[in-house]
Amino acid sequence: MTRLLMLVEGQSEEIFVKHTLAPHLAQHGVFVQPPIVLWTKRLPSGGGFRGGVSNWNQILKSLRPLTQDGNAWVSTLLDFYGLPEDFPGLPEALGEDDPRGKVAALQERFAAEMNHQRFIPFLALHEFEAWLFSAPDAVEAHFGKAHLATRLQTVVQQAGAPELINHGADTHPKARLHSLVGGYKETSDGPTLLEKIGIAAIRTACPHFDGWLNRLEALGGGAA
Repeated sequence: MTRLLMLVEGQSEEIFVKHTLAPHLAQHGVFVQPPIVLWTKRLPSGGGFRGGVSNWNQILKSLRPLTQDGNAWVSTLLDFYGLPEDFPGLPEALGEDDPRGKVAALQERFAAEMNHQRFIPFLALHEFEAWLFSAPDAVEAHFGKAHLATRLQTVVQQAGAPELINHGADTHPKARLHSLVGGYKETSDGPTLLEKIGIAAIRTACPHFDGWLNRLEALGGGAA
C-alpha cells in the first residue's frame, strides 16, 4: 500500500482531494491521508487560521512535519498565482515567457529546497479554479446561467488553454469566475463542479495537472 500525504492551500482544495482525487488514486493503489490545510497563522493559545499562502516560512512549517513520516510520499496542492514574494526562485521564474516553464522551474526549486526523496511538489497553473474551465457546459448547467458556457469558452480560447488563463489581479481564473458567475462560492461550487466534471476531463484539458496526476498514479505501481 502506498500512502500519500498532501498539503493543500485551502478548504476548496481539501474537499477536492477528499471527494475527487483520493477516490481516483485509490483505484491505482495510492491512498491519500486526510489532507492538511496550510496554516497561515498559529495563535499562542492554540489553534489559529488556515487557508491561503502568506509566506515561505509558513509553507515550511506546515510541510516539514509531513516529511517526517518515513514511509509516506508527500505532495502539495498550492496555487502558482498568489505565491508569496519570498517563495524560492519566484523572481527568476517570473522572468520566463512560458507559463508552463515558470511553474516547472518553481517546482524544481521547491523540490531542491525540501531535499526529500519522497516529495512531489505541485503548483496549480495558474490556480485551482482554472480546472473549472475544462468543461464550460457543466459550469453553465450547474449555475443555470444562459450563455455562460460560451463566455467561458471565449476565455479559454483567448488564453489558449484553461491552465494558461493569466496571472492578472483581475483576470486570474477565480476572478474571471466571480465576474462571469456573480454568485460563485469557492468552497462549495468549486469542488462540487470538479466532482461533476471528473478527473478525465480535467486531465485532458490541463496537461500540467495531468503530469502531476501521472506521477501520483505511478506511485501505486500500476495497481489500477
